Amino acid sequence: VRKSIFQILEPLNDMEVLDLYAGVGTLGIESLSRGATRVVFVEKNRQVIKVLKKNLEFFDTENCNVILADALQFAARLKRTSFDIIFADPPYAEIQYNKIKEKVERILKPGGVFCMEMKKEQINIPDVRVENYGSTQVVFWRATA
Repeated sequence: VRKSIFQILEPLNDMEVLDLYAGVGTLGIESLSRGATRVVFVEKNRQVIKVLKKNLEFFDTENCNVILADALQFAARLKRTSFDIIFADPPYAEIQYNKIKEKVERILKPGGVFCMEMKKEQINIPDVRVENYGSTQVVFWRATA
């Protein structure tokens, strides 16, 4: 799934990325390895953040921020920051697409992409690209320029 996501999103050179529900940092770290200039990781589990920070030891972390916070609350508080790509990979039972999109669309740069991984379900939302991978689907929404 990850490889397919990045084939759709590339190139990532000079992109600023927000990785909500970052977990151990898989999507954000992949973004760094593909040329993103800045990644903000948001995760609410302290133990998971320890692993994430360990994973980041192999990268130049000057352009990385690791935030211990609830993803939606963090996104709602942002005021003067915007991103080219926003990833969300919430626990499947926890959050719905529309609820997260509502919080992040104002911090997405014009032409930026919101990418959310979720349990496969029938989604009927205009202007999105949906890719299915077994029981998982990835929804891509591009902000108008």
